[in-house]
Amino acid sequence: MIASEQVTGLPPEGARIQALLRLLLAGFLVAVLVTQPPSAHLLLCWAIVLSYVLWSTATTVVLRIAGPGVLRYTWLALAVDVFTLAGLTLVADKSADTTWTAYTLLNGLFVVPLLAATQLSPLVCALATAPTVAAYLVSGLVIRPIDEEPISYVVLRALLLAVVGLACVLLTALQRARVLTIARLLQERNHLLEEMVQIEQREQRDLAETLHDGALQYVLAARQDVEPALAGDAECLERVEFALAETTRLLRATMSQLHPAALESAGLLPVLKDVADATRSRGRFSIDVVTHDWDESTRTAVDELLLVTVRELLTNVVKHAAARKVVVQLARTDAVARLQVIDDGRGLGGVDLDARLRNGHLGLASRRIRVEAAGGWMRLRDAEPHGTVAEVEVPLN
Repeated sequence: MIASEQVTGLPPEGARIQALLRLLLAGFLVAVLVTQPPSAHLLLCWAIVLSYVLWSTATTVVLRIAGPGVLRYTWLALAVDVFTLAGLTLVADKSADTTWTAYTLLNGLFVVPLLAATQLSPLVCALATAPTVAAYLVSGLVIRPIDEEPISYVVLRALLLAVVGLACVLLTALQRARVLTIARLLQERNHLLEEMVQIEQREQRDLAETLHDGALQYVLAARQDVEPALAGDAECLERVEFALAETTRLLRATMSQLHPAALESAGLLPVLKDVADATRSRGRFSIDVVTHDWDESTRTAVDELLLVTVRELLTNVVKHAAARKVVVQLARTDAVARLQVIDDGRGLGGVDLDARLRNGHLGLASRRIRVEAAGGWMRLRDAEPHGTVAEVEVPLN
Protein backbone atom coordinates (compact mmCIF):
# COMPACT_ATOMS: atom_id res chain seq x y z
CA MET A 1 0.00 0.00 0.00
CA ILE A 2 2.80 2.41 0.87
CA ALA A 3 4.70 1.72 -2.32
CA SER A 4 1.56 2.02 -4.42
CA GLU A 5 0.68 5.46 -3.06
CA GLN A 6 4.18 6.80 -3.44
CA VAL A 7 4.86 5.48 -6.94
CA THR A 8 1.61 5.41 -8.88
CA GLY A 9 0.47 8.82 -7.63
CA LEU A 10 2.02 12.10 -6.55
CA PRO A 11 3.44 11.81 -3.01
CA PRO A 12 2.65 14.64 -0.59
CA GLU A 13 6.24 15.93 -0.68
CA GLY A 14 6.17 15.90 -4.49
CA ALA A 15 2.86 17.77 -4.44
CA ARG A 16 4.38 20.57 -2.39
CA ILE A 17 7.43 20.81 -4.66
CA GLN A 18 5.29 20.78 -7.79
CA ALA A 19 3.02 23.50 -6.40
CA LEU A 20 6.03 25.66 -5.52
CA LEU A 21 7.61 25.23 -8.97
CA ARG A 22 4.34 26.04 -10.70
CA LEU A 23 3.92 29.21 -8.66
CA LEU A 24 7.49 30.21 -9.49
CA LEU A 25 6.79 29.56 -13.16
CA ALA A 26 3.69 31.76 -12.95
CA GLY A 27 5.80 34.47 -11.33
CA PHE A 28 8.31 34.13 -14.15
CA LEU A 29 5.60 34.75 -16.74
CA VAL A 30 4.41 37.82 -14.88
CA ALA A 31 7.97 39.13 -14.68
CA VAL A 32 8.43 38.65 -18.44
CA LEU A 33 5.34 40.68 -19.29
CA VAL A 34 6.35 43.39 -16.82
CA THR A 35 9.96 43.73 -18.00
CA GLN A 36 9.56 42.79 -21.69
CA PRO A 37 5.95 43.50 -22.69
CA PRO A 38 4.94 42.83 -26.29
CA SER A 39 3.93 45.86 -28.32
CA ALA A 40 0.58 44.35 -29.38
CA HIS A 41 -1.97 41.92 -27.95
CA LEU A 42 -0.69 42.84 -24.51
CA LEU A 43 -4.12 42.41 -22.93
CA LEU A 44 -4.44 38.91 -24.41
CA CYS A 45 -1.02 37.96 -23.05
CA TRP A 46 -1.96 39.32 -19.60
CA ALA A 47 -5.25 37.45 -19.72
CA ILE A 48 -3.40 34.21 -20.41
CA VAL A 49 -0.81 34.86 -17.71
CA LEU A 50 -3.32 35.91 -15.05
CA SER A 51 -5.46 32.88 -15.84
CA TYR A 52 -2.39 30.71 -15.37
CA VAL A 53 -1.61 32.44 -12.07
CA LEU A 54 -5.14 31.77 -10.80
CA TRP A 55 -4.98 28.21 -12.06
CA SER A 56 -1.59 27.66 -10.37
CA THR A 57 -2.91 29.03 -7.10
CA ALA A 58 -6.00 26.83 -7.27
CA THR A 59 -3.83 23.82 -8.11
CA THR A 60 -1.64 24.54 -5.08
CA VAL A 61 -4.68 24.58 -2.79
CA VAL A 62 -6.05 21.37 -4.30
CA LEU A 63 -2.71 19.58 -3.96
CA ARG A 64 -2.51 20.53 -0.29
CA ILE A 65 -5.93 19.16 0.64
CA ALA A 66 -6.34 16.40 -1.94
CA GLY A 67 -6.27 12.74 -1.06
CA PRO A 68 -4.44 9.92 -2.87
CA GLY A 69 -7.27 9.56 -5.39
CA VAL A 70 -6.77 13.11 -6.68
CA LEU A 71 -2.98 13.06 -6.49
CA ARG A 72 -2.98 10.02 -8.75
CA TYR A 73 -4.13 12.18 -11.70
CA THR A 74 -2.10 15.35 -11.15
CA TRP A 75 0.05 14.50 -14.14
CA LEU A 76 -2.79 15.85 -16.31
CA ALA A 77 -1.93 19.34 -15.03
CA LEU A 78 1.37 19.15 -16.90
CA ALA A 79 -0.52 19.41 -20.19
CA VAL A 80 -1.90 22.80 -19.07
CA ASP A 81 1.66 23.98 -18.34
CA VAL A 82 2.86 22.99 -21.82
CA PHE A 83 -0.11 24.46 -23.70
CA THR A 84 0.01 27.71 -21.72
CA LEU A 85 3.70 28.31 -22.36
CA ALA A 86 3.55 27.30 -26.02
CA GLY A 87 0.39 29.34 -26.67
CA LEU A 88 1.72 32.39 -24.88
CA THR A 89 4.95 32.18 -26.88
CA LEU A 90 3.06 32.09 -30.17
CA VAL A 91 0.81 35.02 -29.18
CA ALA A 92 3.83 37.06 -28.15
CA ASP A 93 5.55 36.19 -31.41
CA LYS A 94 2.64 37.44 -33.50
CA SER A 95 2.35 40.66 -31.50
CA ALA A 96 5.87 41.65 -30.62
CA ASP A 97 8.16 44.18 -32.22
CA THR A 98 11.05 43.06 -30.08
CA THR A 99 12.76 39.71 -30.35
CA TRP A 100 13.16 38.79 -26.68
CA THR A 101 9.65 38.39 -25.31
CA ALA A 102 8.81 35.18 -27.17
CA TYR A 103 12.26 33.69 -26.62
CA THR A 104 12.14 34.41 -22.88
CA LEU A 105 8.68 32.88 -22.54
CA LEU A 106 9.80 29.85 -24.50
CA ASN A 107 12.54 29.12 -21.95
CA GLY A 108 9.86 28.52 -19.36
CA LEU A 109 9.34 25.08 -20.93
CA PHE A 110 12.55 23.97 -19.23
CA VAL A 111 10.58 23.92 -15.95
CA VAL A 112 8.05 21.35 -17.21
CA PRO A 113 10.37 18.28 -16.95
CA LEU A 114 11.15 19.35 -13.37
CA LEU A 115 7.43 19.51 -12.63
CA ALA A 116 7.00 16.04 -14.13
CA ALA A 117 9.92 14.65 -12.09
CA THR A 118 7.96 15.23 -8.87
CA GLN A 119 5.54 12.47 -9.92
CA LEU A 120 8.11 9.76 -9.04
CA SER A 121 7.12 7.96 -12.24
CA PRO A 122 9.65 7.69 -15.09
CA LEU A 123 6.84 6.96 -17.52
CA VAL A 124 4.91 10.11 -16.59
CA CYS A 125 8.10 12.16 -16.74
CA ALA A 126 8.95 10.80 -20.19
CA LEU A 127 5.40 11.34 -21.49
CA ALA A 128 5.52 14.94 -20.26
CA THR A 129 9.03 15.61 -21.58
CA ALA A 130 8.35 14.38 -25.14
CA PRO A 131 5.52 16.88 -25.97
CA THR A 132 7.43 19.60 -24.12
CA VAL A 133 10.44 19.13 -26.39
CA ALA A 134 8.15 18.98 -29.42
CA ALA A 135 6.37 22.19 -28.36
CA TYR A 136 9.72 23.88 -27.78
CA LEU A 137 11.01 22.85 -31.20
CA VAL A 138 7.84 23.86 -33.08
CA SER A 139 7.51 27.16 -31.25
CA GLY A 140 11.19 27.89 -31.81
CA LEU A 141 10.82 27.27 -35.51
CA VAL A 142 7.72 29.49 -35.64
CA ILE A 143 9.37 32.48 -33.94
CA ARG A 144 12.69 31.97 -35.74
CA PRO A 145 11.96 34.54 -38.51
CA ILE A 146 11.90 37.36 -35.91
CA ASP A 147 15.69 37.66 -36.01
CA GLU A 148 16.43 35.01 -38.63
CA GLU A 149 17.95 32.64 -36.14
CA PRO A 150 19.62 29.60 -37.77
CA ILE A 151 17.57 26.42 -37.60
CA SER A 152 20.54 24.63 -36.07
CA TYR A 153 20.33 26.92 -33.03
CA VAL A 154 16.69 26.04 -32.53
CA VAL A 155 17.42 22.34 -32.87
CA LEU A 156 20.37 22.49 -30.48
CA ARG A 157 18.29 24.23 -27.81
CA ALA A 158 15.58 21.62 -28.27
CA LEU A 159 18.20 18.91 -27.85
CA LEU A 160 19.39 20.60 -24.66
CA LEU A 161 15.83 20.53 -23.34
CA ALA A 162 15.66 16.85 -24.30
CA VAL A 163 18.84 16.20 -22.29
CA VAL A 164 17.33 17.99 -19.30
CA GLY A 165 14.19 15.90 -19.70
CA LEU A 166 16.21 12.70 -19.93
CA ALA A 167 18.10 13.65 -16.79
CA CYS A 168 14.78 14.21 -15.02
CA VAL A 169 13.54 10.80 -16.18
CA LEU A 170 16.68 9.06 -14.92
CA LEU A 171 16.63 10.90 -11.60
CA THR A 172 12.95 10.04 -11.22
CA ALA A 173 13.75 6.38 -11.84
CA LEU A 174 16.49 6.54 -9.20
CA GLN A 175 14.23 8.22 -6.68
CA ARG A 176 11.43 5.77 -7.42
CA ALA A 177 13.79 2.85 -6.79
CA ARG A 178 14.76 4.37 -3.46
CA VAL A 179 11.15 4.87 -2.46
CA LEU A 180 10.35 1.26 -3.35
CA THR A 181 13.37 0.07 -1.36
CA ILE A 182 12.35 2.09 1.69
CA ALA A 183 8.77 0.85 1.39
CA ARG A 184 9.96 -2.75 1.08
CA LEU A 185 12.24 -2.41 4.11
CA LEU A 186 9.40 -0.88 6.11
CA GLN A 187 7.09 -3.73 5.19
CA GLU A 188 9.78 -6.26 6.11
CA ARG A 189 10.30 -4.49 9.42
CA ASN A 190 6.58 -4.64 10.18
CA HIS A 191 6.54 -8.30 9.17
CA LEU A 192 9.47 -9.06 11.46
CA LEU A 193 7.76 -7.26 14.33
CA GLU A 194 4.67 -9.38 13.78
CA GLU A 195 6.83 -12.50 13.72
CA MET A 196 8.52 -11.48 16.96
CA VAL A 197 5.15 -11.03 18.64
CA GLN A 198 3.98 -14.42 17.38
CA ILE A 199 7.20 -16.11 18.47
CA GLU A 200 6.91 -14.54 21.91
CA GLN A 201 3.32 -15.73 22.22
CA ARG A 202 4.25 -19.22 21.09
CA GLU A 203 7.15 -19.38 23.57
CA GLN A 204 4.80 -18.30 26.33
CA ARG A 205 2.45 -21.12 25.38
CA ASP A 206 5.37 -23.56 25.35
CA LEU A 207 6.39 -22.35 28.80
CA ALA A 208 2.84 -22.83 30.08
CA GLU A 209 2.79 -26.34 28.63
CA THR A 210 6.13 -27.11 30.23
CA LEU A 211 4.94 -26.00 33.64
CA HIS A 212 1.58 -27.74 33.26
CA ASP A 213 2.94 -31.04 32.00
CA GLY A 214 5.89 -31.10 34.39
CA ALA A 215 6.02 -29.23 37.65
CA LEU A 216 2.27 -28.79 38.04
CA GLN A 217 1.62 -32.53 37.69
CA TYR A 218 4.14 -33.34 40.41
CA VAL A 219 2.63 -30.68 42.68
CA LEU A 220 -0.88 -32.11 42.17
CA ALA A 221 0.39 -35.61 42.83
CA ALA A 222 2.14 -34.47 46.00
CA ARG A 223 -1.01 -32.72 47.18
CA GLN A 224 -2.92 -35.99 47.05
CA ASP A 225 -0.30 -37.69 49.20
CA VAL A 226 0.09 -34.91 51.79
CA GLU A 227 -2.63 -36.04 54.17
CA PRO A 228 -1.60 -39.73 54.18
CA ALA A 229 2.02 -38.65 54.66
CA LEU A 230 1.05 -36.48 57.64
CA ALA A 231 -0.82 -39.49 59.02
CA GLY A 232 2.44 -41.43 58.98
CA ASP A 233 2.28 -43.28 55.65
CA ALA A 234 5.97 -43.67 54.78
CA GLU A 235 5.31 -44.60 51.16
CA CYS A 236 3.22 -41.46 50.61
CA LEU A 237 5.91 -39.40 52.30
CA GLU A 238 8.50 -40.76 49.88
CA ARG A 239 6.24 -39.92 46.95
CA VAL A 240 5.78 -36.36 48.27
CA GLU A 241 9.55 -35.96 48.64
CA PHE A 242 10.11 -37.30 45.12
CA ALA A 243 7.42 -35.02 43.66
CA LEU A 244 8.88 -31.96 45.38
CA ALA A 245 12.39 -32.87 44.26
CA GLU A 246 11.24 -33.29 40.66
CA THR A 247 9.29 -30.04 40.85
CA THR A 248 12.37 -28.23 42.11
CA ARG A 249 14.49 -29.74 39.36
CA LEU A 250 11.99 -28.83 36.63
CA LEU A 251 11.53 -25.27 37.90
CA ARG A 252 15.29 -24.82 38.10
CA ALA A 253 15.60 -26.13 34.55
CA THR A 254 12.89 -23.77 33.36
CA MET A 255 14.51 -20.79 35.07
CA SER A 256 17.86 -21.63 33.55
CA GLN A 257 16.24 -21.59 30.11
CA LEU A 258 14.58 -18.23 30.68
CA HIS A 259 17.32 -16.34 32.47
CA PRO A 260 20.21 -15.39 30.13
CA ALA A 261 22.55 -15.08 33.11
CA ALA A 262 22.49 -18.87 33.42
CA LEU A 263 24.50 -19.14 30.21
CA GLU A 264 27.11 -16.72 31.50
CA SER A 265 27.45 -18.31 34.91
CA ALA A 266 26.99 -22.01 34.12
CA GLY A 267 27.81 -22.27 30.42
CA LEU A 268 25.90 -23.85 27.57
CA LEU A 269 26.34 -27.50 28.48
CA PRO A 270 24.70 -27.44 31.94
CA VAL A 271 21.81 -25.32 30.65
CA LEU A 272 21.45 -27.66 27.69
CA LYS A 273 21.17 -30.61 30.07
CA ASP A 274 18.49 -28.76 32.02
CA VAL A 275 16.57 -28.20 28.77
CA ALA A 276 16.87 -31.91 27.99
CA ASP A 277 15.57 -32.83 31.45
CA ALA A 278 12.59 -30.49 31.12
CA THR A 279 11.80 -31.79 27.64
CA ARG A 280 12.11 -35.42 28.77
CA SER A 281 9.22 -34.93 31.17
CA ARG A 282 7.04 -33.27 28.54
CA GLY A 283 7.74 -35.66 25.71
CA ARG A 284 7.79 -38.91 27.67
CA PHE A 285 10.90 -40.04 25.81
CA SER A 286 14.56 -40.50 26.70
CA ILE A 287 17.14 -37.85 25.82
CA ASP A 288 20.87 -38.32 25.69
CA VAL A 289 23.22 -35.31 25.48
CA VAL A 290 26.48 -36.24 23.78
CA THR A 291 29.37 -33.79 23.49
CA HIS A 292 32.68 -33.74 21.68
CA ASP A 293 35.39 -31.26 22.72
CA TRP A 294 32.80 -29.32 24.69
CA ASP A 295 32.95 -29.11 28.48
CA GLU A 296 31.18 -27.05 31.11
CA SER A 297 33.88 -24.36 31.07
CA THR A 298 33.40 -23.66 27.36
CA ARG A 299 31.94 -20.24 26.53
CA THR A 300 31.25 -19.04 22.97
CA ALA A 301 29.56 -16.08 21.31
CA VAL A 302 26.85 -18.34 19.88
CA ASP A 303 25.79 -20.10 23.09
CA GLU A 304 22.44 -18.33 23.21
CA LEU A 305 21.78 -19.04 19.53
CA LEU A 306 22.55 -22.74 19.99
CA LEU A 307 20.37 -22.91 23.11
CA VAL A 308 17.26 -21.37 21.52
CA THR A 309 17.78 -23.56 18.45
CA VAL A 310 17.93 -26.72 20.58
CA ARG A 311 14.80 -25.63 22.45
CA GLU A 312 12.92 -25.10 19.18
CA LEU A 313 14.05 -28.43 17.75
CA LEU A 314 13.09 -30.31 20.91
CA THR A 315 9.73 -28.52 21.02
CA ASN A 316 9.03 -29.76 17.50
CA VAL A 317 9.99 -33.29 18.53
CA VAL A 318 7.54 -33.12 21.44
CA LYS A 319 4.71 -31.79 19.29
CA HIS A 320 5.15 -33.67 16.03
CA ALA A 321 7.62 -36.56 16.15
CA ALA A 322 5.99 -39.11 18.51
CA ALA A 323 9.54 -40.23 19.29
CA ARG A 324 10.77 -42.64 21.92
CA LYS A 325 14.41 -41.62 21.94
CA VAL A 326 16.23 -38.35 21.17
CA VAL A 327 19.95 -37.70 20.99
CA VAL A 328 21.42 -34.19 21.20
CA GLN A 329 24.98 -33.99 19.93
CA LEU A 330 27.14 -30.91 20.46
CA ALA A 331 30.62 -30.71 19.01
CA ARG A 332 33.33 -28.11 18.53
CA THR A 333 35.74 -28.36 15.63
CA ASP A 334 38.29 -25.59 15.12
CA ALA A 335 36.18 -22.42 14.93
CA VAL A 336 32.85 -24.14 14.18
CA ALA A 337 30.09 -25.38 16.48
CA ARG A 338 28.07 -28.35 15.23
CA LEU A 339 24.71 -29.34 16.65
CA GLN A 340 22.57 -32.38 15.85
CA VAL A 341 19.17 -33.34 17.24
CA ILE A 342 18.25 -36.88 16.21
CA ASP A 343 14.92 -38.53 16.97
CA ASP A 344 13.36 -41.88 16.05
CA GLY A 345 9.89 -40.48 15.44
CA ARG A 346 7.71 -40.24 12.36
CA GLY A 347 10.15 -37.97 10.52
CA LEU A 348 10.23 -34.38 9.34
CA GLY A 349 12.95 -34.68 6.71
CA GLY A 350 12.49 -32.64 3.56
CA VAL A 351 10.47 -29.92 5.29
CA ASP A 352 10.48 -26.68 3.29
CA LEU A 353 11.38 -24.08 5.91
CA ASP A 354 10.61 -21.19 3.56
CA ALA A 355 7.14 -22.59 2.91
CA ARG A 356 6.58 -23.04 6.65
CA LEU A 357 7.56 -19.41 7.20
CA ARG A 358 5.14 -18.21 4.50
CA ASN A 359 2.36 -20.29 6.06
CA GLY A 360 2.91 -18.78 9.49
CA HIS A 361 5.00 -21.60 11.06
CA LEU A 362 7.68 -19.34 12.43
CA GLY A 363 9.60 -21.59 14.81
CA LEU A 364 12.03 -23.63 12.70
CA ALA A 365 12.15 -21.09 9.87
CA SER A 366 12.93 -18.17 12.17
CA ARG A 367 15.69 -20.16 13.88
CA ARG A 368 17.19 -21.00 10.51
CA ILE A 369 17.16 -17.30 9.62
CA ARG A 370 19.03 -16.46 12.83
CA VAL A 371 21.57 -19.23 12.18
CA GLU A 372 22.16 -18.01 8.63
CA ALA A 373 22.48 -14.43 9.87
CA ALA A 374 25.30 -15.66 12.11
CA GLY A 375 27.04 -17.17 9.07
CA GLY A 376 25.89 -20.75 9.58
CA TRP A 377 23.33 -23.14 8.12
CA MET A 378 20.53 -25.41 9.27
CA ARG A 379 18.90 -28.35 7.50
CA LEU A 380 16.63 -31.31 8.16
CA ARG A 381 17.02 -34.79 6.72
CA ASP A 382 15.56 -38.24 7.22
CA ALA A 383 17.15 -40.52 9.79
CA GLU A 384 17.71 -44.25 9.31
CA PRO A 385 15.59 -46.31 9.60
CA HIS A 386 13.10 -43.59 10.57
CA GLY A 387 13.00 -40.28 12.33
CA THR A 388 14.62 -36.92 11.67
CA VAL A 389 18.12 -35.49 11.88
CA ALA A 390 18.31 -31.73 12.40
CA GLU A 391 21.80 -30.38 11.70
CA VAL A 392 23.11 -26.94 12.58
CA GLU A 393 26.55 -25.52 11.97
CA VAL A 394 27.60 -22.03 12.98
CA PRO A 395 31.00 -20.32 13.21
CA LEU A 396 32.18 -19.44 16.70
CA ASN A 397 33.85 -16.14 15.81
